[in-house]
Amino acid sequence: MRHLVKSKRHRLALDRASARSYDADGRLHVAVSNISKANVCGYLGREIPDFERSGLDPDRMYQLLRDPEELARAAKTFNNLPILSRHVPVDATDHQPDLVVGSTGTDAHFVNPYLTNSLVIWSIDAVRGVETSQQRELSSAYRYVAVMSAGTFAGQRYDGRMTKIVGNHVALVEEGRAGSDVVVGDCAARPLVHHDINFNQRFPWAARIKLT
Repeated sequence: MRHLVKSKRHRLALDRASARSYDADGRLHVAVSNISKANVCGYLGREIPDFERSGLDPDRMYQLLRDPEELARAAKTFNNLPILSRHVPVDATDHQPDLVVGSTGTDAHFVNPYLTNSLVIWSIDAVRGVETSQQRELSSAYRYVAVMSAGTFAGQRYDGRMTKIVGNHVALVEEGRAGSDVVVGDCAARPLVHHDINFNQRFPWAARIKLT
């Protein structure tokens, strides 16, 4: 795999098929990638911010809409975010430098139904993970306020909407909740699986951070 990266990094022209390029030091640059998506996903009640106050069943699966208008409003909050090798809530007081493998760019933009941005991956291990498809999907973590009012989006029923979204980080994962079309360089599809990760014990504000 090291030979693959070395050979590619001498080709500075953008790979049009994957939107990927490599700089002289082997870092992976992605001109544009889907980092989140407006769609309906399942969340356990205990994953939803202030679920007790809202009277939600902690063990019931609720369908939440990642609202397209809210994603559009939140786009700029996904600029200059750390890309992590796994999901951990981060802030200035707990930066987790050992997990930071890259960064999102400064051009986050919502093009329905996707939230897109450029990316750079600094770590050779993370670059290998992307190239071998071991960690090629992207999962965004963010704070939001849940509005539990039912409706329909693209023919799919939902129990509530995510509003006031604010980005925290993006993680490289095997399979992300937003879907197999939210990948580094928009690679081939994979089945969607549910992730139940609770950050509440790590940070007081972590109950407001959710994963796509």
